[in-house]
Amino acid sequence: MVYPGPPPPPQKNNTTEIVLVIVGVVVALCCCGAVVGGYGLFKTATAAIGPAQDTADAFIDHLERGETAVAYTYLCTQARDEFTTDEFDEIVGGRPAMAEHEILGTMVNNKNGNVSASVNAKLTYADGSSEAHLFRLTKEDNKWRVCGNPY
Repeated sequence: MVYPGPPPPPQKNNTTEIVLVIVGVVVALCCCGAVVGGYGLFKTATAAIGPAQDTADAFIDHLERGETAVAYTYLCTQARDEFTTDEFDEIVGGRPAMAEHEILGTMVNNKNGNVSASVNAKLTYADGSSEAHLFRLTKEDNKWRVCGNPY
């Protein structure tokens, strides 16, 4: 009499491994998507605030160097209508000499197509004193211009 060998082992169930691999792939794709999306958002925000911040920075640089006539060209139409070049020069000359500045933050707004920005800067004067000043900017002819109380 011949005895049959032992029964074959039961088939291995790979369902758990397959589910874990699929979950791992989905998590990896989500992480990659978040990184790419975050980078895109960062680049968009930088593109929006960069030019406004650069305009305010250049305006303040000219004030530091005593180039009030050049700084005047950065003013919006409303500010240029309010102050002549000589009046602006007087206002700047009546303040302490500026030694340096630091841009602390920039915010850009778009309300119904009216684009504006606020640039907060720390102004340090030659006598060692300092103050925070908010520069308001508006977009005219696709260029940022300093408006409001320029200095």
